[in-house]
Amino acid sequence: MNIFGMSLFGVSALLIAPAALAAGFVLAGPILAHLVRRMPTERKAFGLMFLLERLQRRVQRRRQMHDRLLLLLRLLALALVVLAAARPELRLPQTAEGIGSTGRVVIVIDDSLSMDQRIGGESALSLARKEGARVARGLPAGVRVAVVTMGGAAQTLVPLTGDAQGDAQDDTEGVAAKIEALQQGYGRTDLHGALVLVREMLGEQPGEVLVLTDEAGPGVVDRAQEDVDWLQGRGTAIYPQVFAPESPQNLVPIEASYGEGLEGGTVSVKVLNYGAEAREVPATVALPDGSPITTFLQLPGATEEGPGIGEGRITVPRQVKGGVASLTVEDDALPLDNRFWFHLPRIGASRVLVVDGDPGSTATASEVYFLERALAPWASAGVAVDVVAPSGVTGLEAGRYQVAFVANVGDPGVVAPKLVEFVRKGGGVVLSMGRNVRPERYNTALGSILPAALQTSQPLPSPDERKGAPLALPDPVAHSFFKPFARSGLEGFQKIRVFSAVQLAPFAEGGDVQTLLKTRDGQPVFVSRNIGTGRVAIWTSTMDLSWSNLPLQNIFLPFIQRMVGWMGGDTGEGGNASRASGRVGDRVEIRLPERGVEAEITGPDGRFVAVDREATALSWTPVQPGPFEVRPVEGPPLAWVAVNLDPAESDVRRGRSIEEARLASLPEQLQDRVPLEQWLVLGGALLLAGAALIGGGRAEPT
Repeated sequence: MNIFGMSLFGVSALLIAPAALAAGFVLAGPILAHLVRRMPTERKAFGLMFLLERLQRRVQRRRQMHDRLLLLLRLLALALVVLAAARPELRLPQTAEGIGSTGRVVIVIDDSLSMDQRIGGESALSLARKEGARVARGLPAGVRVAVVTMGGAAQTLVPLTGDAQGDAQDDTEGVAAKIEALQQGYGRTDLHGALVLVREMLGEQPGEVLVLTDEAGPGVVDRAQEDVDWLQGRGTAIYPQVFAPESPQNLVPIEASYGEGLEGGTVSVKVLNYGAEAREVPATVALPDGSPITTFLQLPGATEEGPGIGEGRITVPRQVKGGVASLTVEDDALPLDNRFWFHLPRIGASRVLVVDGDPGSTATASEVYFLERALAPWASAGVAVDVVAPSGVTGLEAGRYQVAFVANVGDPGVVAPKLVEFVRKGGGVVLSMGRNVRPERYNTALGSILPAALQTSQPLPSPDERKGAPLALPDPVAHSFFKPFARSGLEGFQKIRVFSAVQLAPFAEGGDVQTLLKTRDGQPVFVSRNIGTGRVAIWTSTMDLSWSNLPLQNIFLPFIQRMVGWMGGDTGEGGNASRASGRVGDRVEIRLPERGVEAEITGPDGRFVAVDREATALSWTPVQPGPFEVRPVEGPPLAWVAVNLDPAESDVRRGRSIEEARLASLPEQLQDRVPLEQWLVLGGALLLAGAALIGGGRAEPT
């Protein structure tokens, strides 16, 4: 490497013959001549000299100024001639103009998360797509072209056209169309992986690689240096084109965690600021049920040491449904990373009151034995159940409970006023029938809130009296109640058999009254009515084994828990579910509690996710952030997974450039050379001519 070379922003100037600078001693000539030409030191005064003294001083001043200018021009002229003898040249970075000369072109497009940065109101990826499509359409006929993406795991979008394993039907217009259809991704920047694919495509043959990127993210280019060296060493030219705002800025939430504190506790939050200016921004925590809680954070500006960090705390209510919550900030610079997902435990307990109208002589003979166990199958299920006799009903009016079950109570008159007031304030009441029920007393005491008037109880007709009347298949489209059972749980309702039920008087269905379950011959079994924000439902059979086989069916537990949630309570679904975290692009594995459990995973958009199944585990690679739910065919969730983005991709500050990596590899071969000696000689000649014009024709004063 020449020690006389200098470089600035990829532009370098080098001396081909530095030894020629030794001729610079000729610069001493004009200086010596200037010093030798001196004024006489001995003087003898005579009359005329006294008269010319004043004029002489003025001429001397002009001559001193004149001589210094001549000296400077002569020195510069000689310096340029000497420098020209060293044959300097200017080296400029090569550009992608005229790409296609090698006949093999690979367009590498960065579709990583950071390419959603906004440049003049348009995303960097949008600008890159336009440029990539323009280049593809402008390639000369016969040029083979490929497209590689490098967001997340690098992959080939278009194989090298004309290859034995490529798509020979892809013309430049088809390639451009695929580039224009490329969608924004959530992954990290994988320049190394993209160049590895390029190496495999080109092999030992030279080609041209156009890289359209924002060059954001620490270490992205450093990890690809070896690939740059390999490609350039085989004659492949790499042309980077950068799409990035002049002053990158970005706000990103990176942390939210729940801790004990006042009310229901606090969520500690942290947000980073990659912009240079300090900002005050709102930060909003969305609880698992969607309820927002907002605070304001003071974010200092970023420095050379790192981004600005803002921290704060958000107080959550006493009652919060457990699940996956989110922290969101408002930022238009890079919208895709404005949300961070985190786990929030269930706070407080949803309380359900069960009024037992037939305690029974044994546990299994009790009307509410099966009901109580369906409401709280695990100690951590999140539902607190209080079982009382009709005379012991308290707390409904104080807002202590969200749902009340009234099971086989003969005379509801004792509790009727409290139940009516409870419903009108937004509570949910489920009335289950039995031998003790007196329809006329229900109609009198609760007629204002009943979905329909009660009539006598009687056995239901069925093909086989010993098996009872089967239920019709429910409709998850018509009734949102059955949405959680839509995939494979609906068949469980057809296994329910009802032996006896209380008949309902004819009622007008529609509006606030609807029949959710009925027998195959149309007998209503489960009917509800909305009253303001409250709801009343009638189960016309029993919750035990006396009038139906419901408690013996697998659907019983999820059906009762769904009933509580639908009536306005919180079943605490997932109270015993495991919690896991993951990142977009990284493999996530969830262990199943038992071998062979049938389970599905739903993503943030509610769609089922394709998974790899093993006997005791499910695994998949998430491609988007958000909450994921692992749920068996029947029952509460097995796991909640909070998936977030790679925080390194949110660092939009530009690091080492691809151009620097190119120059570090083969600097002499990667620049356009512009010889400078002829311009230096011409400049020296012009300076000498100027000196001659200034100094010629002037007599030396005596």
